[in-house]
Amino acid sequence: MTWALVMGYLLGSIPTADLIGRTRGIDLRAAGTGNPGTANALRVVGRGTAITILVLDLAKGAGAAAFGRAIDGDATGVAAAIAAVAGQVLNPWFRFQGGKGLGVAAGTALVLWPAGLFVILPLVALGAVTLRAAAGAVLGLLALFGLSLVWAGEGWTTTWGIVPDDTLVWFTIGVAALTMPRFVGDLTERFKD
Repeated sequence: MTWALVMGYLLGSIPTADLIGRTRGIDLRAAGTGNPGTANALRVVGRGTAITILVLDLAKGAGAAAFGRAIDGDATGVAAAIAAVAGQVLNPWFRFQGGKGLGVAAGTALVLWPAGLFVILPLVALGAVTLRAAAGAVLGLLALFGLSLVWAGEGWTTTWGIVPDDTLVWFTIGVAALTMPRFVGDLTERFKD
């Protein structure tokens, strides 16, 4: 499991948004919101660059989760997935100041719990459109956790993902614990203004 954790963290820490932004002559950490992620890239650089960053972040998360599962099953896949999200959020290359981690988290869910991801995406989109992006993300993360409790309790299929048991719940707890503070911080800043 140690190798899966290390590889997951290192894979998640690849600064894709920063690297892609710099190839376009933009430092995403100094432009727009300052967040090196897909949403800021969309605002600052445009749709094509944002899509490229999103695809790479999804690939980082999916790769880490698949690597962990291949090494030693579902629990190791979840551990590697959470490590990848940690690498994105707590990026060692930028003094542990990384992105918000949703792209990488979504990539891990594509491997570990695709059915849950596809149930939650419309809720996140609706929340982002009707409220704000940060509120939509918080709403989606809370719903993801709640849904995992029901899903694991009922033993519903995760399609090609992990077995629906406590491991699924721990996956959502890990993702929410790492990503939600960044979005709650955004909401707090909005209320100060």
